[in-house]
Amino acid sequence: MLFKEFKIERILQGRLPKGSDILEGIGSFLKDKSIQKGMLSGIGAVSKARIGYYDQKDRVYKTMVFDEPMEILSLKGNISIKDSEPFVHIHGVFSKKDCSCVGGHIFEGTEVFAFEFEIAEFSGHVFKRAYDEETGLYLWAI
Repeated sequence: MLFKEFKIERILQGRLPKGSDILEGIGSFLKDKSIQKGMLSGIGAVSKARIGYYDQKDRVYKTMVFDEPMEILSLKGNISIKDSEPFVHIHGVFSKKDCSCVGGHIFEGTEVFAFEFEIAEFSGHVFKRAYDEETGLYLWAI
């Protein structure tokens, strides 16, 4: 098991502008505020979403685009370092107009209608992502 203990350094709240990309917007915010580790949550709405899942057999992400307005019921992610840069890994659950839900890993192409977020920045040694041969994913390493 890989384990680290952190304390909360600070909590930041913000809002991304309408039309922005969630991943790009959060990524820019992390760089601007020099955040390298922490967790993210958020709520709001999207104009469209690009989400997916990791196909464990084929070792690739499969994505779907939902080109429709949806509510963000829950968005959660973690922040670490990948390739010497702050990296946010986000999953989300979205509600369609009939209140059915879709969810998964969030990819670029998820467009904000309204998005409010919180980031809890951690103190301590940062997790860095490295390629894991067993899963084919970039996972936290020592």
